[in-house]
Formats: sequence, structure tokens, C-alpha cells
Amino acid sequence: MHDETRLEAFIQGASRLPVLPKVTMRLLRMVDSTGTSSGDIAEIIEAEPSLAVRLLKLANSSFYGQRGRVATVRNAVIVLGSKTIRSLALVVWTHTLRSHAGDVEELKLIAPLLAHGLATGVAAGMLAERTKHELGEDAFMAGLLHDIGRVALVAQMGRNYQTDILEPARRECLLLHEQEGAILGFDHRGLGSALMASWGLPPFLASVADTHHDSGIVPTDQFFVAAVALADVYSTRLGFNAALETPRPEQDDITTFFGLQDKQAVTGFLELCLGRVRTLSDALA
Repeated sequence: MHDETRLEAFIQGASRLPVLPKVTMRLLRMVDSTGTSSGDIAEIIEAEPSLAVRLLKLANSSFYGQRGRVATVRNAVIVLGSKTIRSLALVVWTHTLRSHAGDVEELKLIAPLLAHGLATGVAAGMLAERTKHELGEDAFMAGLLHDIGRVALVAQMGRNYQTDILEPARRECLLLHEQEGAILGFDHRGLGSALMASWGLPPFLASVADTHHDSGIVPTDQFFVAAVALADVYSTRLGFNAALETPRPEQDDITTFFGLQDKQAVTGFLELCLGRVRTLSDALA
């Protein structure tokens, strides 16, 4: 269910929706533009000291396995690459969204959603690298942001998200986006897609947000959607989600595409994914 009028009214009337920082938007545009140097990217990050400090902490985490310490932002851009730096900037930003919680109870709603985004990003990146290594960072970004619309709903609705959507969905064994649609006339997919479009993010990110719950996803035609859809399942299986009782069903053609139709292979993949998520989460703490 997607009522464009009700979605637009919600956005216009909202006061607590996430806003992508201008410095992050500028960084994303620069990474995607031709002729950008590592110095150009480093200069943007260095203009925001708090971002630079957090980014260097992540760059030096065991997640990236650097043999020597990455001492400067410029060195981090050179060693890790601009797309990885872009991912780190987004990870830092999503982590700050915990501050949208008005109290401890709201934090209990937002924190699992942010953890789900991080875990889905890690899993999506790992899945992409199994078939197209060069697309790993793009898949990570798509997974990280795929549920930003749900984070936005909780930020705006507060505890009402729990009473009106989360708890009824649990009682009736509904998927959360089904309950969102029934109550709001739209769901987190449409809201997330609209927000990312308003931020000027690459169109494929909005497409992933809008379609990751679709059935009949064709991996050869919808590579990032397929990676995020399966990563969504796996991150939920690992315990990272707000509604663990209603995980999205797997699609056999997607698991086959990524070479994970064997249960032993899936077990190994999940163990590796969990270790990476924990490493990245520790670096954010």
C-alpha cells in the first residue's frame, strides 16, 4: 500500500526526520564525480573534526585489517579507497541517529534498527563480493540505508510506532511493512526512497529501499536489490532487527545466485558476517 498524498503529508508535517549532513552529501557527490583526488576528499572530511576522528577510528579497526596504523585522513583515503571512505562516513552518520531517541524507551526502538542496517550492510557487501568484488562497497551502502525509512518512522512517531505498528504486527504475525501500510497508508520503503531522493543520493539506493521486500527479484537484473534482500534475511537470522518473529522469507534463486544454497556454506557465511558486524560495532562504541 502506498498513498503518495499521505506520504507527502507525513513528510511535510514531520519535525524529527533524519537529515543527511551537508558535509556527507558533499562527500558522496565528490566520490561519484570524475577528476576527484584523494586530497579533495580528505579536505572535506578534515573540515569536520568529529567526523575525521570517528572515521580514523573505524579505518584502524580490525574490520579493515590494516597492518600499520592509518594516521591521517588523507592516508585513509589512499589506503582504503574513496568508496570505503564514503561507506565509513555513512556508518558514522547512521550511528549518530541514536540521538533522535527522545528517551530510553525510544532508544530501545531505534538502536535495533540501526544495528539491523549495519548488519545488513556488512552482509550485502559480503554477498556482492562473492560474485562482483568491485561492487562490494556499493552493496554495503545499499544495505546500510535500506531501512532508513523505518528509522525515520520511529524518529517521528516515537513510542506510537511500538503501540500502533510493532506490537500489533507481532501479535498477528504480520510483516512490519504490512502493518505500516495499514496504519499509515504508506510504509518505510516509500518513505526511505523519498528521503534518499531528496538528499540527492544515487538512484539505485532509493530503488533498493523501495523494492527490497518485493517477490520475484531477479538477481541478474536487480543485483543490489537481491544482495540486500538476502542480507536482510541473514541479518535478521543473526538477531539484528526490531521484529525477529517475522523474518522475510528467503528466495531460492537469490541464494543460488550468490552460491549459498548449501547449509554449511550459509553457516560459515553467517559466522564470518557476525564477526565483522561485532568488530565494526565495537569500533563505533
